[in-house]
Amino acid sequence: MKAQVYPAGFAQQSLGNGLLVQTASAFAPDGRIFVTEQTGRIRIIKNGAPLATAFATLTVDATGERGLLGIAIDPDYLTNKFIYVYHTVPAAGGAAPYNRVVKLNATNDVVSGSPVVLLNLEPLGAAIHNGGAMHFGLDKKLYIAVGENAKPSTAQDLTNYGGKLLRINTDGSPVADNPFIANANEKAKRVWAYGLRNPFTFAIDKE
Repeated sequence: MKAQVYPAGFAQQSLGNGLLVQTASAFAPDGRIFVTEQTGRIRIIKNGAPLATAFATLTVDATGERGLLGIAIDPDYLTNKFIYVYHTVPAAGGAAPYNRVVKLNATNDVVSGSPVVLLNLEPLGAAIHNGGAMHFGLDKKLYIAVGENAKPSTAQDLTNYGGKLLRINTDGSPVADNPFIANANEKAKRVWAYGLRNPFTFAIDKE
C-alpha cells in the first residue's frame, strides 16, 4: 500500500473512533461536529473526541439505504442553535415508512425539547434511493435532496417529492421565488430541480 503524503500544512487526525455507520456530518461554528449514524443516533465530536452520550437518538427504519441520512446547521446557529436532520420514520399502524425533515435544538450537548417536523415525504416502497443530503445555500434557504425510491417516473412528477432537489424556508414553507411557486400543488411549490435519481450527496458552491 502506498503511503499518503499530505501537502504542507495538512495532517491526519482521527476524531470519530467508536462511531457506527456514519452517513453525514456538519460542522457547527461553536466547534462541535454533529455526526449522524444510519441507525438513528446523532453524535457530537467535541474537543477532538466523540461524547459518550448521544446528542439524540431518533427511532428510524434503517433497512437498506433508509435511516438517519442527512444533517444541516442553521446559518443563524450562533443565535438560534438549530440543526436539521433527514430520517426515515418506521412503518406504523399499517402505514408505510416515509422520510421526514425535522428541526432540533442544539443549545446543549443533549437535544433540548422535541423535534419540530418541517416536512413529511411520500410513503416508501423500495429500500433504496432515499437521497437525504441537506445543505443551506448562500441565500440561507435549506436545500434537500430526495431520491426517487427506485420509481423513475416520480422524478418527473411535480406533485411528488421523489427525485427532486427541494428548497424551503426554515419553517418548512416554500420559498417565494422557487421556480414552481405559482403551481397550485403545494409539493411543486417546494421543488427547485427535478429529474434526479438518487442524490444522496451534493455540495453548495461558496464562491
